[in-house]
Amino acid sequence: MALDVATLFICELYVLLFLIVITAFAWSGAQYDKVLGFNCISLIVSVIAVWLSSLRNEGLLFWSVAVGNICVLLAYGLLLSAFRAFRGARCGYDWTLGMVLWGVLCLFPWFWNSMHNRILVSCLMCIIYTAAMIRELHRARAMLPVTFWPARLLLWIHLLFSVVRALLDGGIPSPLYGAIGGSTFSVYVILESILIVIGMSFTLMAMVNERTQIKYKQASLLDPLTGVWNRRALFEKADQLANPVSTAREITVMLFDLDHFKSINDRFGHYHGDQVLIDFCHKVVTELPADSFFARLGGEEFAAIVLCDEKVGMETAERIRQTIEASRPQQVHYSVSIGVASSSYGPLLVDSLIAAADDALYQAKAAGRNQIKVYRPDEQRLQTLPVAG
Repeated sequence: MALDVATLFICELYVLLFLIVITAFAWSGAQYDKVLGFNCISLIVSVIAVWLSSLRNEGLLFWSVAVGNICVLLAYGLLLSAFRAFRGARCGYDWTLGMVLWGVLCLFPWFWNSMHNRILVSCLMCIIYTAAMIRELHRARAMLPVTFWPARLLLWIHLLFSVVRALLDGGIPSPLYGAIGGSTFSVYVILESILIVIGMSFTLMAMVNERTQIKYKQASLLDPLTGVWNRRALFEKADQLANPVSTAREITVMLFDLDHFKSINDRFGHYHGDQVLIDFCHKVVTELPADSFFARLGGEEFAAIVLCDEKVGMETAERIRQTIEASRPQQVHYSVSIGVASSSYGPLLVDSLIAAADDALYQAKAAGRNQIKVYRPDEQRLQTLPVAG
């Protein structure tokens, strides 16, 4: 059964109008996210381009061939801007080059009078724009653990279709009414454009939704004052390491308590107290290995999970203690007591290590503060790390 081009043409208009409504509501619901805004404008421009293409049979080639294709390339440029906005990049002005180039080429007879040449240039520009979108998507892959591959697959399908069209569309004028490309390949162009515009619109909405969900989840796991992980995040990390420690790398847990922190608030005010907390977190994150997990448990209490043995953990804790003792945020002197527990003595659970480090921390505070106590599951149980003097 042969597909009627005029019917497909009308279907494409209705699909685009429906998607504009859906995207406009999604844009509003997403607090006017730029990604959905660019996509919505791109769909509006696409509707204008599709309508202008129908004027070909009325003999209005300037509007259908020149202005219509300029609108198509403008829609591509807006879609590229949506992908750039997704990863927070500047949109720039290079996305307008396609429409400008098309307008300039229309001034040359070899281009204006040859449908084959126009199709080749159109396919080339589609390939370039789609490749640029794939590149932008690849840069944002860390933000899309779920929708990255569906979006990538959709863009690659569109790119390959443009390659196939460039090879197979000979630019033979179509006698059928409403052919967008004006060639016998029009029916495939319309079908593919309907499918790609539906897929891309819903994929962009899914991408924005996934990014928002990740953003809210990350925010729920971060301490708003210091920017480090919070107590909930720490115990989620502990759950990930809930099975007995049997890997080649050992685990060391450190618990920190800022000494006499209440007196800092009482003497200097809460603003200076907050600056002390922020300074402490900055210093600790700088000293910890890159694969460590550091969190604020609440108030002036903090914890770190470090993938190292006891010896390295003790050395790291001592560096932190010395760094904190020498720090003077807002001219406020402060110190820290640290409890350390390691899996060096057996396959302890992370929860057990946290409890052991808490026991060691209690002993460090009881022994005079500004020192490190290391948990040992032997008769002595606790060892004080000598303080460099």
